[in-house]
Amino acid sequence: MARERIRWPLVVERARQIVEGYAPLKVTLRQVMYRLAAEGVLPHTPPMYRRLSAQLAQARREGRFPDLIDTMRELHVPPAWPDADAFVREMPAWFRLDRTVGQEHTL
Repeated sequence: MARERIRWPLVVERARQIVEGYAPLKVTLRQVMYRLAAEGVLPHTPPMYRRLSAQLAQARREGRFPDLIDTMRELHVPPAWPDADAFVREMPAWFRLDRTVGQEHTL
């Protein structure tokens, strides 16, 4: 059985949706790859990971893809607030519903 050809514009678009779904948090390329593999969009192999990296890097250079966390090149610092009032003012933007509610299985 021949493998289906990867449609990279669709993969990049789905990856963008995944990254934006975590906003305001940022994610790594590895997190995006795991999500795409879990959805069956890409096979989970080292060559596919490298190809995804190249595709997303190109899309970022062209302004078509948000930034990812690069743990090898930058220090990622979790968010912090100067006081509780500042934290409370920002929290409404962080609200998310649990996407796993009602799922029988967890990946």
